[in-house]
Amino acid sequence: MPAGAASVTPRSITVGALLEEHHPFWVPRYQRAYSWDSQVSDFTGDVAELLQNSSPNAHFFGGLVCIEHTDHSLSRPHSYEIIDGQQRLATFVLALAQITHAARNLKQLAEDRGDDPAKAVAETLADDTESRFLKWRHAIVSEGRIEGRPRLRLSKVDDPVFQSLVDGSKPSASRESHELLIAANKIIFDDIIKPILEDSGSVTEKAQQLYRVRTGLIEQSHVIQVVSSDRERAYQLFSVLNDRGRSLEDADLLRSHTLDLLQEHPAEQEKVAVLWDEILSATTKDTSAFFKAYFPSTTGKRAGAPMFKKLVDQYFAPQAPNESPAVVDIVEQVESFQREMITFTKLANGEWPFGNQLSVGETPKVFNWHEDRLKRLILTLKHELALPLLLAAASSCKEEEFAKLVFMIEKFAFRYKSVCGGHATSASNIYYKEAKILREQASIRTRQTWSRLRDQLNKLLDYAAPSEKFRDDLQNKLQYSRGSQKPNIRELLTTIEDHHGWIQKGCSGPPVPDMTYVVDLNHVTIEHIYPQKPAASDRDTDLDKYVDYLGNLSFFGPKDNSDAGNKNFPAKSKDFYSPSRINMTRHLSSYTQWTLAEFKQRHTWILDMACKIFVL
Repeated sequence: MPAGAASVTPRSITVGALLEEHHPFWVPRYQRAYSWDSQVSDFTGDVAELLQNSSPNAHFFGGLVCIEHTDHSLSRPHSYEIIDGQQRLATFVLALAQITHAARNLKQLAEDRGDDPAKAVAETLADDTESRFLKWRHAIVSEGRIEGRPRLRLSKVDDPVFQSLVDGSKPSASRESHELLIAANKIIFDDIIKPILEDSGSVTEKAQQLYRVRTGLIEQSHVIQVVSSDRERAYQLFSVLNDRGRSLEDADLLRSHTLDLLQEHPAEQEKVAVLWDEILSATTKDTSAFFKAYFPSTTGKRAGAPMFKKLVDQYFAPQAPNESPAVVDIVEQVESFQREMITFTKLANGEWPFGNQLSVGETPKVFNWHEDRLKRLILTLKHELALPLLLAAASSCKEEEFAKLVFMIEKFAFRYKSVCGGHATSASNIYYKEAKILREQASIRTRQTWSRLRDQLNKLLDYAAPSEKFRDDLQNKLQYSRGSQKPNIRELLTTIEDHHGWIQKGCSGPPVPDMTYVVDLNHVTIEHIYPQKPAASDRDTDLDKYVDYLGNLSFFGPKDNSDAGNKNFPAKSKDFYSPSRINMTRHLSSYTQWTLAEFKQRHTWILDMACKIFVL
């Protein structure tokens, strides 16, 4: 600790006491803007988990570093400049504001129904929440009035939007942090408040549920508040807690914890120290991502906060009260971390996790084509939420079984998430449970057919991505003019190309791809059959509005695409389509012309093939 750090005052405090007793808080102008994105879902998940736990035990939500300012000319002389922790505190305030607005809506509903007791309950909850945690009363004696002021103000660029959300308005966004604040507010409503309001219970019962949420937020949620009256000391402490801008991570804490457990076993302690050096040689982001994947991969459930405590409880819990875990178990567990971190790093980079396992004379069952599917799943479709399951499968299954799993998830991810926008949580829950089962059955080494997983994913597709929706979303979303959809267009067209032989045989039986060659998505360029910028003599007004639709798209290698340019259909058909090695592109030369009729025919064919191929 730097010299003079004793001048700071750390304390564990509930969020309710923090807001009620130590306001107002404010974020200086130079601080970074609101930046929570996926962390908001983690927050709501932690709150939901807190509410399911009947125990009154505290839930730790991190730290808050403040500088205390004193001005005795003000009606409230003390205020607190936030140096670290604005993200979590702002999110707590948004959650409490949502409770206030929901209670006021219930009050109105009760009033409309003439239910005075329920109206009183909802009104009391709303007024009490606002007066104790959202606003404070500032007396302006010279003017003879009292006004409500916010207990938390964000930085200058964010505060107008933040206060509008706290007051229940619908602000517009002019920068990314505004969008994140608005999105955070919606996630809190959707995940916590909406299920209560849509419950079949009475107004009073709904108000009581809101009160239970508030209790969890203000009484069971704790933070470590560190207050200093000295700016230099506060920033010195902030620097200690944040190594080069990096928050003290769960892996760092876990390393210290395990080495402390081995204090009386120097040989094992040194071995574990070396293992941790290897684990922590990765970036903080990658190490954090590993533990967030490893925990559900072994437990079957999400890794929420506080993650450090969950990791300790799960992997280093003592066999009996007042005892330490066995030394050999500690070493083996850290060895497992290090080993699986290597596998995870490969998976997260889209690299095949298996080495050359063939015996002399053995026929390979896994090809480069299979390895490319993993790259597509992680790097093209960005379906990282499957990493816990892939991590479990890589250590529990045979290579050919792993290959089948990857291709199945790739097809599912494209249809469910990339095209139909299915909710990640539903898929994650299935992946997590399957991962845990895989690890539990690892010693049995049963042959994996993935039938159980396939059935569960199919049920999810039937609900969130049925054929009709998949077909409509393919048509409406996968348009070249939408730049973000270009990877999905490449994925769709090349996967249809992979199934050319099966299509030629009449699509008989389950879809079977040709695995003898790999279409490298990095070198695929999208071809517009009717060109984007046709010559005036080649202009077709019927096709102009469909130029970026799937029926007008195929693919080339990079050189063919640049050479073909904006030539008309007859010229491209002869010089580029006919000699193409790509079956679907070569097939275009069978058309004598390219009009609206040909476009519609091919567009329908692509949609038909997608619905037949992207099945499990």
